[in-house]
Amino acid sequence: MAYNESQNDAAAKDKAIDDWLPITASRKAKWWYSTFHNVTAMVGAGDQESPYLFSHGMITLYTLWQMVEMHEMVPGKRFDRYHELGQHVFGDKLGLWIVVPQQLVVQVGTNIVYMVTGGKSLKEVP
Repeated sequence: MAYNESQNDAAAKDKAIDDWLPITASRKAKWWYSTFHNVTAMVGAGDQESPYLFSHGMITLYTLWQMVEMHEMVPGKRFDRYHELGQHVFGDKLGLWIVVPQQLVVQVGTNIVYMVTGGKSLKEVP
């Protein structure tokens, strides 16, 4: 009986988090919303002018296709975040240890690149 209660508590906690997040609350987004969001998030507004980077667009679209396919691969369970998918594939602890460091490296690296690029651009302003 305690096991069922802990499952119900965990489900209620997950539901409360999902209801709080504005992104996942309505569940009425179309596929092109996520496509636009993923492409602009991965490529970035500053990089979209470079023809070289458009050659890597196939990687972006392939990654998007994988995420769409895996979003609801388990009936009744939605993977709305990368770490949830990692936890399902690799287990609760190992999934976080595999996914979160990679996300942090990408986020910190992107921030550094944008700060350096912004600083170089500001040097050109008289």
